[in-house]
Amino acid sequence: MYLGRAVEPVAYDQVYNNPQHPCTKALLSVVQVPIPDPDLEKKKKIQLLQGDLSSPINPPSGCVFRTRYPIAGSECGRSAPSL
Repeated sequence: MYLGRAVEPVAYDQVYNNPQHPCTKALLSVVQVPIPDPDLEKKKKIQLLQGDLSSPINPPSGCVFRTRYPIAGSECGRSAPSL
């Protein structure tokens, strides 16, 4: 979910095992279960989202996640993805 909209509407196991949306990937990189090996745990990467936070009161046109997606194209501002 991002600004109250589903960004990756698939089954739970698909989201957890093979996330496709950058918002989902960033979320899962933070909430993963700690790895018991300290060396591996230190190497784990957290994906930080860049860009401008969208206002839930005045969301951007089109896809609400486009302001935080590094490769969003101009078409993303014209229409939201159909779910």
